[in-house]
Amino acid sequence: MKQNYTWEMITDILIKEFGQELYKKGEKMPSENKMAIRFGVTRSEIRKAYERLKELGYVYSMQGYGSFFSGKREKIRLFMNNESFSRKMATLNLPLETHNLGCRKVQNDSLIHSMLGVDLTQDVYKITRLRVLDKEPIAIHVSYLSEDLFPCIAEDGTEITSLYDYMHNCGYIHLHSENAQLTVSSLTKKERTLLDIKGYAPSLVLTSRCLSQPAGTVLEIARTVYRSDKFIFEL
Repeated sequence: MKQNYTWEMITDILIKEFGQELYKKGEKMPSENKMAIRFGVTRSEIRKAYERLKELGYVYSMQGYGSFFSGKREKIRLFMNNESFSRKMATLNLPLETHNLGCRKVQNDSLIHSMLGVDLTQDVYKITRLRVLDKEPIAIHVSYLSEDLFPCIAEDGTEITSLYDYMHNCGYIHLHSENAQLTVSSLTKKERTLLDIKGYAPSLVLTSRCLSQPAGTVLEIARTVYRSDKFIFEL
């Protein structure tokens, strides 16, 4: 009996073949016509499958040349502990790059001020960093800090790549993360652009706060958007 393939089924089959190493990194994928003949479907079904593979990071395209296998690595196992993200990647021997995307003052955000335990008269700054692995964006880190605790944050903010190291350099040695919440969320248009994701793709969002021990002073409120196709979280 002839199998009636859908683009979702074709996507799953190709992902399985990637795992079986039937394609080499950088190898050109069969054309839509060849794939359509293989599975007995229309080109539009193959096009949908290829688009989904692009969203998941398995395939990339070059205009005028076709689609290519990216050599996608296995998902990164990320342990939820108090170690900085940069150090976690270093421990795994992964070539992480961090790009500071800017530092700006937060205007009258009652929720952020409340979470930091400061009133609206105190200045709070938002620092955004993009994490890149093998030249591919994998996460967006956003941190909120009070100028009251970090007097030089307005000047230093645009140079910070590791908040963990920055807080240590400011004299906060014993750090502890708490109230960590991991949720699944859709990406905003800006987040899709930063993470180079086309179309709809769910993401994993981790929110937490960092405290200085033993005083229990809230130093940072953090919100991190992870590409769901890149990580497995170990609690």
